[in-house]
This record gives sequence, structure tokens and C-alpha cells, in this order.
Amino acid sequence: MSLKVNGKAYDWGDVDVKIPGLVLEVQEIDYDDEFDMEETYGKGNKPRGYGTGNYKSSGKITVLRDDYEALLAYCKAKGIPFYKLYIPSVVVSYANAEDRTRIDELRKVKFSKRSNKAAQGDKSIKVDMDMMIFGGIVQDGVEPV
Repeated sequence: MSLKVNGKAYDWGDVDVKIPGLVLEVQEIDYDDEFDMEETYGKGNKPRGYGTGNYKSSGKITVLRDDYEALLAYCKAKGIPFYKLYIPSVVVSYANAEDRTRIDELRKVKFSKRSNKAAQGDKSIKVDMDMMIFGGIVQDGVEPV
């Protein structure tokens, strides 16, 4: 079920992505997290509890090639290689008219992969950048673990 305000569900026009010190118009953002859990067993064949493992979060940002070039210029001006760039916080906000803004914060982000592709017939050239989110994803003020 999608969250609705006065019957209107969130859509891409309601999303805003902010990266401190950078002005990028993001075409797409994708992020997820997981917390490793498994059942623990004793006598018999039914679980008697569970154990936990590690928390992990990751994501991907897609930008137009000119925004990617602006990111490279930012790195060059700061004297930071692309893969050494550290972003303390990426803020993704969702807002509908007459409702409060919901905020997802991706904490402590570094880029781990970049993918460039251009093909005949493309109307725009985009660059995908995979993110390692090692500070976790906080959604609407709720810590993940």
C-alpha cells in the first residue's frame, strides 16, 4: 500500500535529494538495507530463538552525464580522487502538499562503482554510481538497528 495524502500517493515529483556541498539533479536513487538474522535450534526440529548478524546498507544514484561531470569538477577542485570522496549525509525527502516532509538520511556515503553507457538512439546519457552506505539509513528519524 502506498502512502497517500488526501488521495495523492507520493511520486517522483515529490522527491528531493540533497548532498551537502554538491548541486546534482538526481535522475534516480535506489537504496536498501538488511539485518542478518537466522533461527537457532536446540533439541528437536523447531527453532527456539534467533541470532543476529551484521547490518548492511547500500544504494545507487543515477545522474545525467553533465551532472556527473560537475561531480568530477567538484572532486578536482577539492583535490579528492572520485573513490576517496566522502559524503557525510545524503538526504532524500518526500513531501506532499499539506503534509509534513518525510526524510530518509543515508549516513556516511562513499561511491564504490560507476557505470557509463551510451547507445544509439539515447535521448540522454546517464551515469550510475553505486554507493556504500556505512553509517546506515535512518528513515523518518528511526534508526535501523
